Amino acid sequence: MITKEKIKIYKRYGGDIDGWARSGSRKEKSVMNDNDWYIIDGLLQDLTLAKKGLTSLSFNDDLNSRLEENCENKETIQTLKAMTD
Repeated sequence: MITKEKIKIYKRYGGDIDGWARSGSRKEKSVMNDNDWYIIDGLLQDLTLAKKGLTSLSFNDDLNSRLEENCENKETIQTLKAMTD
């Protein structure tokens, strides 16, 4: 489940999973794992494509479903969407 805390960690390392793997604190690594990182990466990529109008309606529907399934709440979804501005 993607939370605001995980997004904060993701932002702290500028989306660089290698930087997080090398220098992330023990606490950060207890909160977040590689899979969480990949989910955030994928959602951000898909949100960017959708925002640019490069996706179909069915893709957008699927993306909204994945956001609901993988994010803690609507505020977390809005935080991810704001990262594509």
